[in-house]
Amino acid sequence: MDALSRRAIAEQLLVDHQLDPAAVGERARCCALPGYWTSLCPGMSIGTAAPALDEMTLPAVSWTGAARQIRDEGYGAAAVFLPPPVLARLNGAIDAVSAAGWPSTFAWVFDDFWLAARTAAVRGLLDASLGPGARQVPHVWVHVVPAVAGARGWGPHKDGGLARGSRAHLSIWIALTEASVDNGCMYVVPRSAASAPLVDRDWSNDVISMADAVGLLSSARALPAAAGSALAWDFDLLHWSGVRTGGGAARRSLSLEFIGAGINPSPDEHPLITCGGDSLPTFAERLTYVAEGIVQYCKHEPGAQRFRPVAERLLRGPV
Repeated sequence: MDALSRRAIAEQLLVDHQLDPAAVGERARCCALPGYWTSLCPGMSIGTAAPALDEMTLPAVSWTGAARQIRDEGYGAAAVFLPPPVLARLNGAIDAVSAAGWPSTFAWVFDDFWLAARTAAVRGLLDASLGPGARQVPHVWVHVVPAVAGARGWGPHKDGGLARGSRAHLSIWIALTEASVDNGCMYVVPRSAASAPLVDRDWSNDVISMADAVGLLSSARALPAAAGSALAWDFDLLHWSGVRTGGGAARRSLSLEFIGAGINPSPDEHPLITCGGDSLPTFAERLTYVAEGIVQYCKHEPGAQRFRPVAERLLRGPV
């Protein structure tokens, strides 16, 4: 079967599994009720006051090296900072949301997911790489690479939409499970690689020579990550998910985006979210960010296309 035939079958399957208007309405009504989500995950909270999130007790870490690597190579790494109990809560929430038939990214309605981005480790990484006063861009996602041979996450891309190529923006990718070469860890082309300038062209549509293709392949660097650790890269870095060999558990991670203080956000980055203080986005704001993510990112994850009508209904206002 050729690639066009496989794509046609996949597209037809998506059409066949579209939600009908009644189901869209019912899903949207469920979404709008905080009590619905907490009934799925009784141990999770939805509020605006930020309780302390227990972090693993680790030696003091200097982020100077990570910031230097981000500047020179485009990416850096943070040591394990989320302990097993926190990871268990986050993964348990994803389990419950998925079991109820929702895309995993709806887990962002819960406080713990926002608190994970407000730990001392993340703040230290932001301060060292973007400077004090960095703000969060309202683009969030939960990445899941299922435990199936040949499965993978997103293909090669640069982050940022209208801000693509910006070094004043930073993506932080938090591993909720171990990310290994065998289960689809992240890959990057470091900025210092001799072939890195090739991706400054319109690499998504251009044709490159075999020599250039080999150069890119030889420059690719795998980034295994322990559960509870994080990777970070600026919007000028080409990166992608590896292909897993199968077996084991699904590979899971969170992704968030940040912008340096004093940098004007693109139109698609409003409203910016304060990273400090004692408050979190409201429930309504969280739903908006999740819905916007589904509309924006279903091109990367065709399975989320089924919920695009629900997301669009949420974005029209109160249900």
